[in-house]
Amino acid sequence: MRLESPFTEVKKSQQTVYKAVNDVARYKEFMPDAVGSFRTGEDFGMPWFAFTIGGMPEIKLVRDTAEPYSKVSFSTPMGAKISLAVEIKYVTDDISSVKVSIDADVNPMLRMMVERPLKKFLGDVSDKIRMVE
Repeated sequence: MRLESPFTEVKKSQQTVYKAVNDVARYKEFMPDAVGSFRTGEDFGMPWFAFTIGGMPEIKLVRDTAEPYSKVSFSTPMGAKISLAVEIKYVTDDISSVKVSIDADVNPMLRMMVERPLKKFLGDVSDKIRMVE
């Protein structure tokens, strides 16, 4: 299952947005209010963040791609395959465009249960990245 936000305008440079979304600690700011716990760390030089939301088990996302100024992506190291990607496009020196996407390998039954909450999660993360300082 793939879910994507539309590209949204951010009134910050491509470099500023990239720096923010490449910093795992900043994802605490980007998480929806419903997130119960949030922590960060590094395993073998790979930064990660983990969070819980609702009654779901903790989700740990490890950074696996960091293409300067254009894309940052994270994925689960084991268990259910979930990935989160942030794509950044240049608009002007002071404006960029951002799209957030989630890929989740879920069976059709589970998809019916998680699609709506994941869409809301995606929208919340996208909205908060738009406000990056």
